Amino acid sequence: MRTWRNIAVSLALLLVSLGAKAQDTLTLAQAIELALAHEHGILIARNTAAIAERQATAGNAGLLPRVDASGRGTYSNQYSKLDFAEGIPDVERDGVENTALNGQLGLTYTLFNGMGNVAALERSQINAQLADIGTRAQVEGTLSQVIALYYAIAALDEDVRITQRILEISNDRYARQQGKALLGGVGRLDVLNAQVDLQADSTTHILAVQRRERTARDLNVLLGRTPDADVLVSRNINYMQGLSQEQLVQEAMQGNVQLSAATAQVRAAEVDRRVASSLRWPRLDLNAAYGLSDQKNEVGIVLGTYTQGFNGGLTLSVPIFDGGRINTQTETARLRAENAAIAEQQARLQVERDVRNSFTTWRSQREVLRIQREAVATALLNFERTRELFQSGQLTGLQFRQAQLDLADAERRAVVSGFDTKVAELQLLRASGGLLQALGVPADGVR
Repeated sequence: MRTWRNIAVSLALLLVSLGAKAQDTLTLAQAIELALAHEHGILIARNTAAIAERQATAGNAGLLPRVDASGRGTYSNQYSKLDFAEGIPDVERDGVENTALNGQLGLTYTLFNGMGNVAALERSQINAQLADIGTRAQVEGTLSQVIALYYAIAALDEDVRITQRILEISNDRYARQQGKALLGGVGRLDVLNAQVDLQADSTTHILAVQRRERTARDLNVLLGRTPDADVLVSRNINYMQGLSQEQLVQEAMQGNVQLSAATAQVRAAEVDRRVASSLRWPRLDLNAAYGLSDQKNEVGIVLGTYTQGFNGGLTLSVPIFDGGRINTQTETARLRAENAAIAEQQARLQVERDVRNSFTTWRSQREVLRIQREAVATALLNFERTRELFQSGQLTGLQFRQAQLDLADAERRAVVSGFDTKVAELQLLRASGGLLQALGVPADGVR
């Protein structure tokens, strides 16, 4: 006879099962789409890239002229006393009004500064490219987490199912042992052993459900959803075939996001050297303006002036001595360019290492998965045979329990190996730069 706790556990499992069936299955493609649209890190990275793109303009780099309009008007009402030279009568008056109006349209333009403005434009364009690469890196990192959590939930769903089945078997065993004890077929110790195993399996199942719920909350946060939103994932997995290690290494040299960033940093450092070198050159600036001025006075020799017209000029400045600041900037830029080139070489070696390590992991996981599937078949045959012998009284409860645990462990290892193999496959594609393409994420989906 089952205890009230066993009945409650069975009822809870039934409700969970019914609730899961009522939910809509979240496919991996849908999870990826939600993450691309709502994950906060991706949204911030996109805005950062948009800022860098808007700053990469000719005007922001100083390649375009600047035009300013200015105007001014003044009025005064005051006491005035003017003493003139002999022959001109002096003037003394209160409430003298004076007005002045000035307006100007001015243009400034750097004609030459050692091509520093051209280099500045190229540097801002590289910054925009680096921001795009950073967005892609953020997307790849986020999607890798989404995939890992998605498959972790799928694996935990299988674990919940396995622990549920084990719990049902333990319930059945406990009920049988209680019935046999009432008939005198077994002793009190056999019933207690069955009860201990039932309690252990109940705890294992509860912990499996807890791990599943926590992992689902982690996934919901990455998808931009409320943590307690229901998540029902698909357990179907399609594995890629025919991956070539050497081909993946070659693709990584072209498409790996870390290597792309290192290469862009080399270009940026070279442009910074050009910017620093441009400080040694003369600078030629053009200034031009068209303005008017109208001034009226109530007293004085000149009672009014009016001017209107164009004025312009060129300004040439040549750096002669600045305390060594230009030399310091030039040398600093040279060393940074050297460091960037070294970092790119290091990145190439690291990327190749990562691809080869990921390929080894992926290949090993496939072999482990094959072995674990065979182990499940073997453990299942052993369990069925052991259960028959146990129910006929030819084996002890300890032997039956061991066969039960062996089957559960084999199933868990097979489930975990199956999902780990898929995660290893996607990690390999990420290292080679082909993750987004494999997931069907278009280029505009990154931005």
